[in-house]
Amino acid sequence: MKKWRYASGQLGLTLVSESFGTYLAFFYLEKLGLSAAFYALARTVYAFWDAINDPLFGHLSDRTKTRLGRRRPWLLVGVPLFLLFYLLVFWVPDWARSPQVLPYYFAIGIVLYETMATVVWTNYGALFPEMFRGLSERAGAAALKRGTELFGFILGIAVAPLVYAQVGFLGMALLFAALAFLAFLYFVPGIQEDPKSESSLGLRESFRLVLANRAFWVVALVGLLFEFGRTVIQTGMAFYAKHSLGLPEGATTFLFAAVFLVALPSVFLWGRLAGALGGKRAWRLAHLFMGLGGPSL
Repeated sequence: MKKWRYASGQLGLTLVSESFGTYLAFFYLEKLGLSAAFYALARTVYAFWDAINDPLFGHLSDRTKTRLGRRRPWLLVGVPLFLLFYLLVFWVPDWARSPQVLPYYFAIGIVLYETMATVVWTNYGALFPEMFRGLSERAGAAALKRGTELFGFILGIAVAPLVYAQVGFLGMALLFAALAFLAFLYFVPGIQEDPKSESSLGLRESFRLVLANRAFWVVALVGLLFEFGRTVIQTGMAFYAKHSLGLPEGATTFLFAAVFLVALPSVFLWGRLAGALGGKRAWRLAHLFMGLGGPSL
């Protein structure tokens, strides 16, 4: 039961985050006519704030002391605001749609959303090592979490075009926020914290240790390139389907569905390769194949 409750939180987070990340550009650029230059500028500011606030909110969460624990207060406040700001990003009233107002509405909306997304993601992730101690227990919980994450990917990315083609982007956001809220309602009562797992490192000392770790820089660089490639393909798919292929908006679902149909069986293949080659070699090989496949797109 504890594993299922924790995994449900992953579903809520993934559903909202992936629909936001995949269709935000299409909504504001294609539907509302926001300047592409301003969109890029605002997203750059968003990215810098994201890089700063992750360690900041993690540090604050580590040092929170209440009768409810450290993570639970942040999640009780953060989850409703996370869903609210997600809705506000896709609910743009008439007064905010003018060329003079829309850029500011967009910039403020995504920064508020990102702030609450960081609060929820950081505290959710920090609960994993506290709730699941043994290696076997962690492996089972991680596998279940990956399953709900994949379900969130399918809904938030592949199914989303069918939804917004029928009910609009606000309707999509309302539906996904409601589903995520139900997932969080199941997750929150299952939160279990370990008061003994407090960090004694200060923020500066934590940065010093991380930045002095060579492996961190390798993983960070590869992760940066991976996320760049994934985000470009993911965000551009709706534009590609409409302007290059001439497909109706709902047809984007079938493009993403094809991707998931190919990806699902490969999970088992890479699982076997990781067992045969070791996690590190399989990780390198996977990124190599992704890099080789990128130019063909």
